[in-house]
Amino acid sequence: MASPVAGSAKEPRTYIAIDVGTTNSRYGYAVNATSSEYFIQPGKYKKEPTMLLLKRDKEESLAAFGVDAWKTYETSDLGDFYFFDRFKMKLQQDSTVHGGMKIKAENAEKYVSLKLLFTRVFQHYHKESKDRICRALGIDEGSDEWNRFDEEVRWVLTVPAIWGHSAKQFVVEAAVDAGLVKTETQD
Repeated sequence: MASPVAGSAKEPRTYIAIDVGTTNSRYGYAVNATSSEYFIQPGKYKKEPTMLLLKRDKEESLAAFGVDAWKTYETSDLGDFYFFDRFKMKLQQDSTVHGGMKIKAENAEKYVSLKLLFTRVFQHYHKESKDRICRALGIDEGSDEWNRFDEEVRWVLTVPAIWGHSAKQFVVEAAVDAGLVKTETQD
């Protein structure tokens, strides 16, 4: 079976960990493996609610995540969005986890791929962490160093120890779909 690997074979410059929780999610990172300096969910919130809004467009793209998703859900006409909350529980409740699993939106009779929800969360944290780290390092968007950033990252995705192999594999597939890791023949 092919296994996912992040970037090239050289030692990663940055480690980024993502924890998608049932109630809250967050990410943390460390730049330079030998440094004792690390950051957990830098910014306004130490954790964000695991809630997201998808646009009602062809791609079902991410409209908002976390607190922003909740604020929009509470204050807006949701005719243009699908709202999802506590979707991680579906992986714990179903013993036969597979990529085609669907989950119903909280605000509509719409079923969306559960893997798509995880993929959108990973894409959100990928963009947020890359923007923050590159800004801190003085790396300009669009520069060669910006474009090579993903080659120098080792992603760490947390999963509950009680999850079976199929649920863990599901998370790996969502990470591949999100562009965090590439599938290659060897680790």
